[in-house]
Amino acid sequence: MSTDTPPFRDEEAVYAVVTTTRRSAAIPLADTDFTSGGLPRESYVNPWVLVTIKHADIHEIEGQLVADTVEQIAREAATHLGELD
Repeated sequence: MSTDTPPFRDEEAVYAVVTTTRRSAAIPLADTDFTSGGLPRESYVNPWVLVTIKHADIHEIEGQLVADTVEQIAREAATHLGELD
């Protein structure tokens, strides 16, 4: 979820949690949400759960999301943070 402007962007980034648990406020991920890769099971993004992870701790990339899906997740996350009403 990180842009090119945060401090320490070369060391870490902000991620939204992906789960296989369906929740009413979660964003479902479909094959069309990926520009590359994908997930082996039906999955959902919980935009209210954000974590900072060091790049060195990422061992495998499952896929890359399309820009529209990333924007949707970011908007939902901002809403939960109180930035957008």
